[in-house]
Amino acid sequence: MGKLAVFMAMKRDLAFEFERELRAVRNLILGVTRISGTDYTIDLQATEGFVAGSRARAAFAEALHSAVHEALLKYAHDLARESLEHGMDQDIVGGALGGNPALQTLQALRARAAEPQQPAQPADGNTVRLAVCA
Repeated sequence: MGKLAVFMAMKRDLAFEFERELRAVRNLILGVTRISGTDYTIDLQATEGFVAGSRARAAFAEALHSAVHEALLKYAHDLARESLEHGMDQDIVGGALGGNPALQTLQALRARAAEPQQPAQPADGNTVRLAVCA
């Protein structure tokens, strides 16, 4: 295998790993659903059992989401910038962070129809934007 082929394979692997991590971070921003340890996993969305319906579990899940949210947003922004520095295509980065573009358009139309009194905010071209995906 020639040097160019090895380089292209490494570049493809790099792009795949960054894209996979960006998608994982986006999904975590939408909501952490499980916490895994060495021997046990806590499923925060479980509905069966006494502990799953407890006030303590609900308070823990809410506190965890609020504490982790800002760190995940910073990580997503930093990871997106780094992937762009490595030469990843901006559409791949945007797709990984934004989810399904058709779904986003549909959600945006529904939001505008539900709240027409709010003016649109100008987009800042220097920021990485995260979109919610259902």
